[in-house]
Amino acid sequence: MNLDPQQFPWMRNAAIKALFQAMPDGALRFVGGCVRNALWNELVSDIDLACKLEPKAVIEALDAAGIRNIPTGIDHGTVTAVIDGTPYEITSLRRDVETDGRRATVAYTSDWAEDAQRRDLTINALYADLNGTVYDPTGLGLEEIKIRKFRFVGDAGERVQEDYLRILRFFRFLAQYGGQEKVDAASLKACREHQAGLKKLSAERVWMELKKLLSAQNPVRACHIMLTNGVLETILPEANNVDGLEAMVRLEEREGIKADPLMRLMAMSAREPLQMALLAKRLKMSKVETNRLRGWADDGAQLATDMPERDRLAAIYRSGKQVILDRARLRAAGESDPIQSSRWMVLADLAMGWQAPTFPVTGKDLAKAGVPKGPGMGKALKALEALWVRSGFSTEKPQLLAALKLMGYS
Repeated sequence: MNLDPQQFPWMRNAAIKALFQAMPDGALRFVGGCVRNALWNELVSDIDLACKLEPKAVIEALDAAGIRNIPTGIDHGTVTAVIDGTPYEITSLRRDVETDGRRATVAYTSDWAEDAQRRDLTINALYADLNGTVYDPTGLGLEEIKIRKFRFVGDAGERVQEDYLRILRFFRFLAQYGGQEKVDAASLKACREHQAGLKKLSAERVWMELKKLLSAQNPVRACHIMLTNGVLETILPEANNVDGLEAMVRLEEREGIKADPLMRLMAMSAREPLQMALLAKRLKMSKVETNRLRGWADDGAQLATDMPERDRLAAIYRSGKQVILDRARLRAAGESDPIQSSRWMVLADLAMGWQAPTFPVTGKDLAKAGVPKGPGMGKALKALEALWVRSGFSTEKPQLLAALKLMGYS
């Protein structure tokens, strides 16, 4: 199996050619995901390069060729070349000297086979040169690419203990690229036996990998396997309802909804405020992610498919578009009655498309009307806003200000 450079523009662009020309003949190869995905005719998003030169020599070669470079991961052998604003990571061939399940101490090598032995899966231990010749130092990668078999390189237990994140990567690849093929027993056993090591990983690494897994077109089978082997309970004790995930995936397929990892996580969770707050904190989610997850869990709006239009819009205004959209889609996914499910989607579509009007009264308006500054002004504003919302956002500023008299302001 070789790659045809004419079929893949990324193999023959000017920047890539410049990088290969900067290095000694045979010293640089494509590696990992770009080779794997090209062989599968899948999208190639990142181009990783492996080099026989040690980092210092890589920098010298790039400098000699006039290519800007940054020692982004120099401690781990990675130098980033930048051409026309695009970064390309070049990592020297390595072998592990010592590992603790989170990070490794490495030594450099010029042996492609040694480098391949420290990679996670056989399908990721493939290399290719600029002409498209594919190299398979493990002797298993090309065969297992054909049948989409996911197997750890060498001893599965050793590979997992070198970096426990490989457990999640294993299931992520299964979710993204696997079909219904039988899962490699030794690899699955290693994931099951060493899953406790996942707790040693940084929250950021775990959440990043989980988001990739939950972004797969259909991660249900992979998550079911994680559930039955205890892995899901280890990393997501608050969110292990795979049936809920399956229902959401079915809704996405039916309605043409783009996969949303955070909504899928909600589908796997109970709408319980404290648990969702703790989950967001434990995974160190971003502020935006945390606010969305907690907004969904905390929202107290009473929703029903037969709500009058005015009440629907009031709920969207008070709770926010994203909160009502999430709640309505999740209810649609959970409905066994297709008619009711469709009605929840009507509410979701309304939340997605409605542009909330701007409350027409400001503090300056109240000051001009004689309302003194302070807590009383805030209460008056809230009362007028509530009146405006109840009117279906139709009451205009003069009528709202006139209502101040009924509130005791002259």
